[in-house]
Amino acid sequence: MKDNTLSETPRDNGTDPLIVTSQDQITRTIGNRVRSARAANGISRKRLAALADVSERYLNELENGDANASVGILARVAGALGVEVVSLLVPSPDGEAHNAPGCLHPPLAELIAAMSLREQEVAHGHLERFLADRRKSTKGIALLGLRGAGKTTIGAMLAERQGLPFLSVTREIEARAGMSLTDLFNLGGQEAYRALEHDVVTDLAGRCDRIVLETAGGIVSNAPALDVILGSFKTVWLKASPTEHLERVIGQGDMRPMQATPKALEHLKSLLGTREQEYARADCVLDTTGRTPEACVAELELITGTVAPP
Repeated sequence: MKDNTLSETPRDNGTDPLIVTSQDQITRTIGNRVRSARAANGISRKRLAALADVSERYLNELENGDANASVGILARVAGALGVEVVSLLVPSPDGEAHNAPGCLHPPLAELIAAMSLREQEVAHGHLERFLADRRKSTKGIALLGLRGAGKTTIGAMLAERQGLPFLSVTREIEARAGMSLTDLFNLGGQEAYRALEHDVVTDLAGRCDRIVLETAGGIVSNAPALDVILGSFKTVWLKASPTEHLERVIGQGDMRPMQATPKALEHLKSLLGTREQEYARADCVLDTTGRTPEACVAELELITGTVAPP
């Protein structure tokens, strides 16, 4: 009687996707596919062993590429997983190896397979947030906050320590418009400014390099632009007490947006109150009140997970 274990003899007709060159490759492929299919179905090894009527020890060997799988056993395992036998054997024909089930990191597949469906749902949310945060960090850091919070000073110092470009949304808008913000507002009004602001931040988010970005204090009034910033960069809200905000702005010789009124502090408090909810959407918050720029930069590196190069 012919042995029904899978043969290690290669078949080469030039096009057959079942071509393999050794028994080891066959068993490794089967092991990877079984393990990944089990993880995708959320089935523990013990449960799959029971469904396929094989021992848990044998299933462990099968997933590790150490078992000489018979066609009969493989058919039972495939049936228990709800997949075709061929899917446990054939590499992806389109060459997209990064999408193939067998490419799932084995320890991760093992961990997922041991989870209940509810645990997987919770883990998915955590993993999604982790990946979103990680991908945003690759774009760089964007600083939010009202004028006087320290965005320019702290941002420039952080960029220098990190060896990254330091860019200002306001300066980029002026460069693109070929005029000052005052002239831009006089010619096109707030609508023209907001449209250009959105275009600028979209282009900045599309850069391939990491940057430190200073946003304008009023970007929170431009919802589309703010959404681009929040979705593309690791964002930090730099905040300070109203009194310190005012003192810093006066020290800079510019009373915007307080307009040098006798009630400048009350106006600033009102402005902060209006914008606070949007600023609070940032990933992190750094209070700069009563602190040196050096201390703020050191904390900024900690909360954003960046480390200055030696």
